[in-house]
Amino acid sequence: MNHDELIASLKQLTDRVTELESREAFHEYTVEVLNETVIAQQETIDRLVRISQQLINKMKELPSNDEKPWSIEEEVPPHY
Repeated sequence: MNHDELIASLKQLTDRVTELESREAFHEYTVEVLNETVIAQQETIDRLVRISQQLINKMKELPSNDEKPWSIEEEVPPHY
């Protein structure tokens, strides 16, 4: 390999390493953004679960006309 070919090969390798580093930085950024999104979604889910449980508890405390206590399992979905 002559001097010019060696320099060209070195330049090509340097360009490839630079491209890989750039891609890796982008992937790190993407993973961080996705992680933040998942954390926010989990916080929302946790809040909704707490609210749902509070509503269920309040519904159970309401006076009933029946002798049988209210149960969410027996509740008919609104589309029925």
